[in-house]
Amino acid sequence: MSMQAFRTHVFPLVRPLAFRWGAVLLVQLLAWGVLWGAQHVLQPGWQKSETQAQAAQAQWDEAQAEQDDLTAHRSRFEQLKAAGLVGGDPRAAWVDDLLRAARDQGLQERLGFTLAAPEALELEQAEAAGAQVRRHVLEYSLNRVHEIEALQFMQRFHQDHALIARPMACWLELPTPEGLTARCRVNFLHIDPAAAAAHNEAS
Repeated sequence: MSMQAFRTHVFPLVRPLAFRWGAVLLVQLLAWGVLWGAQHVLQPGWQKSETQAQAAQAQWDEAQAEQDDLTAHRSRFEQLKAAGLVGGDPRAAWVDDLLRAARDQGLQERLGFTLAAPEALELEQAEAAGAQVRRHVLEYSLNRVHEIEALQFMQRFHQDHALIARPMACWLELPTPEGLTARCRVNFLHIDPAAAAAHNEAS
């Protein structure tokens, strides 16, 4: 078929279809051009927004981790505070507990004790917080008691103060027909925040 015959007989038949496909192709080319141009122009802004969003998420994650840590340790701190680790002078309470434990076992007449003057401990963390940590050494003895009585007394008293006290040594000695003598030395720790409060008031 000659070109003249194609133009005369075939082209009139396919011309509407050719125009339609041409229009579709043109629209697609325009759309691709617009999208490419928009991406090229707006990409720096998108990257900046994405960077800001990532930084904000990182800050949120860090704050949430700190909050979770505080929540997890708050109950432990409240337990230590209630046990007498932090706050006012608890020495009288320790002596009262010792006497009560002896009285409950009927050993009050056989109990002797000494509570030494507190010793200041140098701890960097405490100094940074402006607090004072002190060690209190309590020594007690039970005279003319049976071994089971002494062990029961030690277990009760030491468990009652397990959060803030550590038994350093215990002896069972001088056995006689009337019983033996039990001696124990216990170290108590106490944090006095008064130094930090006084420092804050002075400043």
